[in-house]
Formats: sequence, C-alpha cells, structure tokens
Amino acid sequence: MDIIKNPHDSLFKRTLGDKEVAVDFLENYLPNSILKEIDLTDIKVAKDSFIDKELEESFSDILYNVSIDGKEGFVYLLFEHKSYFDKMTPVQMLGYILDIWKLYNKQNKNEKLPPIIPILIYHGDRKWKYGSSLSELIEATSEAISDYIPGYNYLLYDFSNYSDAEIKGQIKLRLFLKLISHIFDDDFDKGLREVLPLLIELREKTTGLEYIETVVKYILNIGEEISLNELDQKAKNISAEGSAVIMTIAEKIYHDGKEEGKVENMHEMIEFAMELKFGLSSKKIVQEINKIDDYERLKNIKDAIKSYDSLEELVKNIDI
Repeated sequence: MDIIKNPHDSLFKRTLGDKEVAVDFLENYLPNSILKEIDLTDIKVAKDSFIDKELEESFSDILYNVSIDGKEGFVYLLFEHKSYFDKMTPVQMLGYILDIWKLYNKQNKNEKLPPIIPILIYHGDRKWKYGSSLSELIEATSEAISDYIPGYNYLLYDFSNYSDAEIKGQIKLRLFLKLISHIFDDDFDKGLREVLPLLIELREKTTGLEYIETVVKYILNIGEEISLNELDQKAKNISAEGSAVIMTIAEKIYHDGKEEGKVENMHEMIEFAMELKFGLSSKKIVQEINKIDDYERLKNIKDAIKSYDSLEELVKNIDI
C-alpha cells in the first residue's frame, strides 16, 4: 500500500472539492438564516490554498466563490486535523481570511471587500472545547475597550459529536463525515459497520469506485495499523457484499502498484543507459523522461537509446 503524504488533505479535497458535494454540505449544514442569503447555483471552487507550508500537515482548506445577497462573496472551509487541541486555530483562521481579502483586493480594485463566511471542521481525536468565536480567546475588558478589539464568529462542526441520524447528505458526504467521526476510534469496527453499507451503495454510481479507492487508502493510512487483508477480514465479518467491494479495490490497488513498480524500474534503467552512453549532459532529458508514466512509451525510449550515437539525435527522434 502506498503511503499517502497527507491523507486527510487528500480525502478532504477529493470530497469537498467536488462542487456537487460542496453544495450538498452547505445546504445540509449551514444555518437557514445564512442559507437563504446565499445562491449556490453558480458555486465555484477556487484553486488557491492559504495554509502556511509548515501547517499543511495540520490544516487543509477550500475557498468557495458564491453569491451572497446578490453580490460576490466567499465561503471559507478550514479542515483541522491536528492530533491535539490548539486554541490558536481561530487566530490562524483570521490570518487566512485576511490573506483572502488581500488577494481579492490585488485582483479586484473594488471599493469594498466581499463577505467571507468562515467554517471550521474539526477532526481530532478529542472533543473541541474552545467555542466558535475569536473573542473567547481574548481577555475580557470593559465595553469601551472591547469595541476596538478585533473579533469574529465562525461556524464550527465537530462531527464526532453527531449521531448517525444527524449525519445528513448524499452518499459521498455521509461517507466522508462518518469516516472522520470514527477514524480515531480505538476500535474501528463500529465505524466500518457504518461505512460499509455506503461503500456498497456507492459502488453502483458512475464514479463510485474511484472514490471508494480514496476511502480505502485513507483508512489504511490513518486508522489503526491494519493491512488490506485485515481490512477485508473485518469487512467479511460484517458483510460479504462489503468484503467484495473492498477486494475489488484491493485488486485495483495491487494492479496499479505493480504498474507503478514497472514504470519506476524502467525510469531507473533509462537513466543508467543514458548516463552510460551520453554522460552527465543527459540529466535534463532524463528529468523530462521521468515525467512519463506510460510503460510502453518508456520501453520504446529505452530501445531507441541503443540506436543513436549522440544525445541530439536521440532527442530529435523520440517523443518527449
């Protein structure tokens, strides 16, 4: 099984970076008082991320461009997946909101800045305990002084507190929310029991298998130490049909890994052959070849190395 560098980020963006799932989440979890002011029919997912590099292991974010009360606005979704409490999260979120406004101002010379609705999804192994307002972190003062202290409220969702009945939405959204609410459980069997029926249902959807693969990889990278075979055994104990879904994905992961291994091996052979025949001057070309993941194409390049006496001739006659 491949080790995913940041599995939380991968699952979060694969799920809520999908416009259909994003709308599903906002329609089901935004307060009605806010939802009635927002038009989600033309929602856009921005490509920008505002997380500091050193905090990427702890946070992920998505910015949605929406219409608020008929004007341009944003919904900013911050996904916190630290393994410890950090009361400074609202301060960090404020910094990201300011960065969004700075970028907006740079790109649009409007007189006023757009409204931003901040949402924090907390995903830790303990319950969130800091409230949903920046002011709760600041020492209380008289009203005369507090009027001049920056503050804002944010919408907070800690889905570990939600019952099964409270988790709403279409299949992908419910699957995501159940996963993040159970993944840190001491015994993941209960979570798997809730997730498997959704995996079975999702299998029938057009892009279902791709998302199921994302989910299985997430479980194997984040949950209790468990192999693919152990996961399959747990699934069998719950549902034979669920086990079949897991094994379908297992075969795909195995096949992809095998193909990836062949490609990686071919990259190494080409690099060795190029340096042996053309010396260090071939390094730039090797870097370009290493971007190719088509095994047959790589095999043709390797065979072509024998046919040419100069690097220039080789480059001229192969497709890189």
